Amino acid sequence: MGELIKFELRKILGNRAGMAACLVALALLAGMAFMNLATTTTRDHATGAVVEGLAGQQACRNNEESHAGVLDDARIAKDAAVLDRANELAEGTPGYYDLSSDAIIAQYGLEFWQQTRAVASDDYYNEIVGTLDSASPRATTLREGSLARVDATLSDGFEHYFPYSDAEASYWHGMFDQIQWPVEFGYAGAWKNALDWASFLALAIVALCIALSGVYAGEYQNRTAAVALPTRRGKRALPAAKAVAALAFATAYWWLCSAVVVGINVTVCGAGGWDLPAQVVFGFDNPYPLTVGQAMLAVYGLGYLVAIGMAALTLLLSSKMRSTMPVAVIPMAVAFLGMFALFIPPLAKLGALTPMAGLNFAFSRMVSYAAGTAVIDLPTALAILYAVLLMTCTPLAMRVFARHQVA
Repeated sequence: MGELIKFELRKILGNRAGMAACLVALALLAGMAFMNLATTTTRDHATGAVVEGLAGQQACRNNEESHAGVLDDARIAKDAAVLDRANELAEGTPGYYDLSSDAIIAQYGLEFWQQTRAVASDDYYNEIVGTLDSASPRATTLREGSLARVDATLSDGFEHYFPYSDAEASYWHGMFDQIQWPVEFGYAGAWKNALDWASFLALAIVALCIALSGVYAGEYQNRTAAVALPTRRGKRALPAAKAVAALAFATAYWWLCSAVVVGINVTVCGAGGWDLPAQVVFGFDNPYPLTVGQAMLAVYGLGYLVAIGMAALTLLLSSKMRSTMPVAVIPMAVAFLGMFALFIPPLAKLGALTPMAGLNFAFSRMVSYAAGTAVIDLPTALAILYAVLLMTCTPLAMRVFARHQVA
C-alpha cells in the first residue's frame, strides 16, 4: 500500500498543469505578502519625514510600540484627551485642513505637526476615541464603548439584512463577557498581516484542487492504471491510495503556502505580540476572548480543514466526471464566487461559508447561525461543513471510482 501511495503522489506531482497552478499560486502569495510590506508609505512621527518600504514598516512599528501598555481607565482618558486637543488645535488654526503635512511642518514647526496631524492620523487614537464615542454620552471605559459597538452591530443586523435573534444576541454578549478587561495594547504587526491575508490562501486551495482534478478523472482518460493495478492490488487498494496521496499532497501544499505567508511577515515585522488580546488586531469591539496567538492557530487550523474539505470535494467530482476541466473549475467557482455573494445581502450568510469569504470573516465578524435557541458562530459552522465534506466525499469518491474499474 505504501508503494502505491508513493506512486500516486508521483503522478500528482507529474501533473504539469496542476504543478504550474501550485507554483503560480505560491509565487502570488509570496509576492503579495512581501509587496504589502515593501510598498508601505507613512510618516515618521519622530521626524515628520516620509518613509517608504521596509523603513516605513519600521516606522509603523515604532509608533505602535510607543502606545504599548495596559489600557486602563486613566490611560484611556489621557489618550482621548490627546486626540481632543489635536482637534482643538486644528480647528483653531486658519486654513489648517487645506495644508499638507509638509506645509504644516514648514509653517508651524515639527512639534505642532506632532501634536495635530500626526495624532489625528494615528489609527490608535482614532480607534480609542471612536470606541468611546460609540456610547452616548462618551464612554469612560474601553469596555463600555466596545459593548456599545457590539450592541450597535446586533441592532443593525448582519450586513444590515439578517437580524440577530435574542438567542444570537445572548450568545455574542456571553462571548464578550469572557474578555478580560482592561486589555493590553502593543505591536503585533506580523500576526495582524498574517490574519488579514489568510483569506488569500483561497488561491492555494484553488491551486491544490486543480492539481488533484485528475486523480480519478485522469484514469478514465488513459485507462491504464484503472485496468492494471486493480487486478494486482484489489478494487479497494487503488482508490484508497489515490485518496491518501491526494490528501497528503493537499496537507503539505497548504502548510507550505501558510508558512510562506507567515514567514515573510514574521521575518520583516518580528514575532512580537503573540500573547496580546485579539482585540489589538481585530478591533476593540471584537467579542472573541482570544489572544492573537490563539486567533492565528484557530484561523490557520480552520483554513487547513477548509483546504482538505475542498480537496475531498474535488476527489468526488474527479471520480464522477470524465474530464478534468469541470473538476478544476467547480472548486474555483466555490472558492471565489462566495465573495461576490457578500454583495447580495440575502446571500451573504451563504457566501460566508465559502473558503475565501469564510477565512476573511472567521473571528473578525459577528456571523452566526441560529435554529431556535441553538446558535453557532461562523468558525464552528465552517468547521462542521468542511469536516462533513471531508468525511463524506472521500469515501464516496473511492466508491464511485471502484465501480468504474475493470476487474
